[in-house]
Amino acid sequence: MNEAKSVWYCHSDSCKKNGQRAGGNVIDFVALMERCSAYDAAKRINELFPATGDHGPKGGSGTDAGTTGAGCPSKEANPMPAPAITSRSHFALKDVNPSHPMIQERGISVETAQRFGVGFFPGKGSMAGRVVFPLHEGGTLVGYAGRTTLPVSDANPKWLFGKGLRKTFLYGLDRCDLAKPLILCESLWAPLWFHEHGLQAASIMGSEMTEEQERCLDLYPTITVALDNDAAGIEKAARICGRLKRNHRVLKARLIE
Repeated sequence: MNEAKSVWYCHSDSCKKNGQRAGGNVIDFVALMERCSAYDAAKRINELFPATGDHGPKGGSGTDAGTTGAGCPSKEANPMPAPAITSRSHFALKDVNPSHPMIQERGISVETAQRFGVGFFPGKGSMAGRVVFPLHEGGTLVGYAGRTTLPVSDANPKWLFGKGLRKTFLYGLDRCDLAKPLILCESLWAPLWFHEHGLQAASIMGSEMTEEQERCLDLYPTITVALDNDAAGIEKAARICGRLKRNHRVLKARLIE
């Protein structure tokens, strides 16, 4: 166990014998010991080691003040475009490098990537060798999404999310201002790219929007739906627009690479 880097590696005889020596970060360790998903392991760590310091009063339902449900903004909230985010640093990935060709080739500066905590992770575990995106819900780090930097294969998927991840939040929404129009995208790259160009966006992390994610958008009066410009993206965007039109002013756009 290397506490400074928050990584571990199994040196037991049993692991040596079967040739499947385990290792990774703290989340991987808890997931292995508790025999649960990475998402549930992160929640378990949060229960065992709650963050210290004054992060505002708690509401009676157990959610942070200024939020409704799972980290969604409330009418009392006054979010800034880039608020400080509380993370559980004892299981955050270490040595994440915001300078990587895959990031900068998409028009995202090192400064923006660093601001979002996005970068190449050279360590061990399920996210090793990927560009990682920290996922926050209600101001708490609940896991990571990772984009491979190597050729895609069955054994190496393009995107990797922690097992058991529940889409009850939108990536990047915690940095958005309720008073400004919101762009809704499917890619995790989009919030960074739009931030780079002075706009704000949130990702539904795929082409499907869950009911929980839809509720997180309740207080945004104007939403531009901009999913990928392929057949699947166009079809999904039309469905999402139909759902949002009941409570929002909805615009539709197409992303052109």
